Amino acid sequence: MVSKNLLKVFVVVEQYRNPIVHGCALFFLIAGLIYSYSLGETLRYPDAQKYYAVASNVASGNGYSVDGVNPTAFFVPVWPLLLAFFIKLGAPIWVLRYLNFIFLAACVYIIRSILRRKQAEAGAPIAGILLIGYGVLFYTAGTLYTQTLATLEILLIVRLVIGQPFGYGRAVGLGVLSALLILTHPSGVFIPPLVVFWLLLPRNLHLVQKTVISALVAVVLISFWSYRNYTVFDRFIPITSHGADTLYFGNNPNSSLDAWYTFYYEEEYKEVQKMSEAEQNSYYLHKTLEFWRQQPGVAIKLYLTKLVDYFNFYDHLYVEQEFSLLRRVIMFVTYYPLLLCLILRLIFSRRVPLSKTEKLLVAIYITSALFYAVFLPRIRFRLPFDAVLIAHVGIMYSLLRSSLLPEKS
Repeated sequence: MVSKNLLKVFVVVEQYRNPIVHGCALFFLIAGLIYSYSLGETLRYPDAQKYYAVASNVASGNGYSVDGVNPTAFFVPVWPLLLAFFIKLGAPIWVLRYLNFIFLAACVYIIRSILRRKQAEAGAPIAGILLIGYGVLFYTAGTLYTQTLATLEILLIVRLVIGQPFGYGRAVGLGVLSALLILTHPSGVFIPPLVVFWLLLPRNLHLVQKTVISALVAVVLISFWSYRNYTVFDRFIPITSHGADTLYFGNNPNSSLDAWYTFYYEEEYKEVQKMSEAEQNSYYLHKTLEFWRQQPGVAIKLYLTKLVDYFNFYDHLYVEQEFSLLRRVIMFVTYYPLLLCLILRLIFSRRVPLSKTEKLLVAIYITSALFYAVFLPRIRFRLPFDAVLIAHVGIMYSLLRSSLLPEKS
């Protein structure tokens, strides 16, 4: 009975494959437009307000600054500069929000392209439906956070590198996308090395020259931003003056996954705020290294706790009014089935070995957990990788379909 029902699902999805994919993209474009406009001009989160402030100052000619006076390297430039471009054109906040929904619609097609390259296009409609069903992606797109753009960039990187052959054009493209990702969302810095490692294995050392070109292109592009920081601050800040604070919030004797943001109210934090951005970053890095050196056992236990928490279905938010039992229930029923699919695929990988593309998607997801556990795991940080997981579920669906439904002759 289960097999018959599954066959019916396969037949319907296959019959309406393209309309479903187009419909999913259209959903993000239409529903995103309505949602963006309904939110008006209010920005609920502090970081979103700061992104907008930087972009507004750039657009008005007051420099790359939060307050319009003091330069900043706290936020990397790609997202604020993109916002500044549209602000300069006169776009209100709701239009800036809508950019994220355009990115989500593009993700539907990029995932389809990834699956098509893997000969798993049958899973594209399911992936599109899952993108819609994973409501936190839609919710986050309604903010001015960088996660949606980072999602698009990561998927583009995957699509680029799975194409064959990996020639010099793709090598340059990988370098450009890597720089854009890092200068959009610095915590994605682990993605390019991981992708290069995947490209070179197994026995693909002939690609070394091309991956070196990718690295050089990325370094050159990032160096323009680094040079700006050096000339403004008279100090080498390669990417951002932000990061060590998050590292310290997640790595100190009093770290608590339930109350990380209480550091904002401590006297120590208020004193540190009087320092310059670069001095703050150095201070927090020093304090983190001191904690690791003096209490390695506690640090390791804390890391393992954060690693498990990376796969949580909720976290505590700085903006208290954003807490909601309903949102937690929705996250539970939408996230854990995706995670369960990954676990099942790994369990059965001995019987049906992972393809090289699947290995890349799985490696990105697992490495993201290992990486973010060093800092402070948040669902918002995980979202781009949940989209990668959804792409992998699309491949899984295609494999299951192929095993139960004969291909058309």
